[in-house]
Amino acid sequence: MVRFITDPRQAPTGKSALLVIGAGLPRTATSSLQAALEELGFDPCLHMAQIIPHADRQQLLLDAEHEKDPRRRQKLIHQLVDGYAAVCDMPAIFFLSDLMDLFPDAKVVLSVRPRPDTWAKSCFDSLSFFFTRQFYWIGFWWKTDRLWYQLNMHILDWCKEKHGETDIFTGALYERYNESVRKLAQDRGREVLEFKAEDGWRPLCEYLDKDIPNAEFPRVNEKRTFAIIKGIVVTKGLLTWAAVGGIAWFGGRYALSVFSLMRPN
Repeated sequence: MVRFITDPRQAPTGKSALLVIGAGLPRTATSSLQAALEELGFDPCLHMAQIIPHADRQQLLLDAEHEKDPRRRQKLIHQLVDGYAAVCDMPAIFFLSDLMDLFPDAKVVLSVRPRPDTWAKSCFDSLSFFFTRQFYWIGFWWKTDRLWYQLNMHILDWCKEKHGETDIFTGALYERYNESVRKLAQDRGREVLEFKAEDGWRPLCEYLDKDIPNAEFPRVNEKRTFAIIKGIVVTKGLLTWAAVGGIAWFGGRYALSVFSLMRPN
């Protein structure tokens, strides 16, 4: 199974309240944090990897982000996160203030990288292709890819509107976003754990009041995963374009043959 391409897990059907909000930006080891939270019993944890493979979940995320009425938006957010014990990556980032208000007892974990420029390079190397028109046209015939591109374009608008940055792959955006998380939490009297995957289990377990597992802290290598995903997306898209082109060519030839047979001698 390749994350972001396939997702066999069923969405939960319960209404249990969210217990942990992972507020860190993508490429701050959010996948490792997801795995760690589930190991600690906060299972399931919603991550963008569980949204991208599903067109209906992507559309729900887009609808919620575009909704300006707070009550209607929060109703959509409930549809997205209800039944999950935790959430991280973009589903949390887009709706961080709403999630803090909807779930006042949820613990907030801000995953971070050692340096802003380290995050910016990692983010660009892994994700920049999925923000290009090349990605849009290659994946044009696949609804999940088209919606993924729409989500990414919305991320650009969100970064400009919320943080005044037009280039998302910068250390400046990283710093502005993290500061906004601290401010949102401070305004609500909420504690935030700033956490690096390199810190291991102890600070996370102490903050969440959990025993330290007898296992190494998860290390999910998403940089390698995104290289595989890009290859799959490109291959899948080019094969689909070739199939569409072949159908169009054969259709045209067939139409010409029928037309020639119908012409009077």
